[in-house]
Amino acid sequence: MSRSTIKDVAREAGVSVGSVSRVLNGLAVSPRMRHAVDTAMTRLDYEPNSLARSMRTNSTGAVGYFVPDVANPLYGAIINALDQRLKARGLMLLLASARGRNGREVLAEFRRRRVDGLIFTPDSETDPELIRELKAFNGPTVIQTVEFPDSFYGVRIGYRAGLRSATDYLLGLGHRRIALLTPLTELWPGRERAAGFREAFEARQLDLNDALVCPQDLGLDPELEVLRLLQSPQPPTALILPGTRILAGALRAARTCKLAIPSQLSLISIGDNDWVSSHDPAITTLRWPVETLADTITELLVSQMDGVRNQPVQITVPAELVLRESCTSPPSPHQDSH
Repeated sequence: MSRSTIKDVAREAGVSVGSVSRVLNGLAVSPRMRHAVDTAMTRLDYEPNSLARSMRTNSTGAVGYFVPDVANPLYGAIINALDQRLKARGLMLLLASARGRNGREVLAEFRRRRVDGLIFTPDSETDPELIRELKAFNGPTVIQTVEFPDSFYGVRIGYRAGLRSATDYLLGLGHRRIALLTPLTELWPGRERAAGFREAFEARQLDLNDALVCPQDLGLDPELEVLRLLQSPQPPTALILPGTRILAGALRAARTCKLAIPSQLSLISIGDNDWVSSHDPAITTLRWPVETLADTITELLVSQMDGVRNQPVQITVPAELVLRESCTSPPSPHQDSH
């Protein structure tokens, strides 16, 4: 069966080809005409030629989204939420991962594909060339998760307050040797997590062992790192760590050391997903505000497209501590197998 054409739609709807074109390009037509054309396109299963349309309108309807790792289940939830919201506005999400590529390479590819907007998680906050090229994009752009010049619209997660809350919860249970495994402090999320962690100790006027703040390089084996901590002369009684492969490595390390959770080792995950909540015991989580994050990013992006916002803003959305079963008071000295 041959593919329907715009002429077929016009004939079916009883209007001119020009009228169909006006409907397809979102131009002003009467409600009656729009309904007739929409009905005809549905009957004929007509699909507009998006390439030809983009050449006419100088718009592709695509939004480029650069994330550190599309395989990360924490980013997966945000990707799904953004995709739903942008699809409802007639926009398509075009994904790219930082694995094997840097931000400048991905940005160049997005520009070649003529995306209409960008949601970007930069892999550097200080690369002047990346900042210059993002400014040169000269289209709707939202910077996610990092600290960037105020000339960009930005959305961040409230890691500092969240980590302060999570750490204070463990301190309130009686833990004093708490280890924080976090991304490198060269980027805003790592700095903010470490700052919130320290502030919780300072608020209770407690000393913090700096050796228990452990930046995680991407090439580091998280299981070996946690084993090093758990087998040290004064091991931590609690861990706060990302709910990614780092958490999976920590769980394997705990099994190797025959440590029961939570009676011998308490855990808090930064970021939530299905397996974290269904794990036995269910893991207490500093939950990313996925729905609020997606709503905020979409609003900032679309408002730029619509010309509603003229001044860039920086918005921080709060993280939520979700209490489950992976935390309890630390073991007493005679219970501590170390």
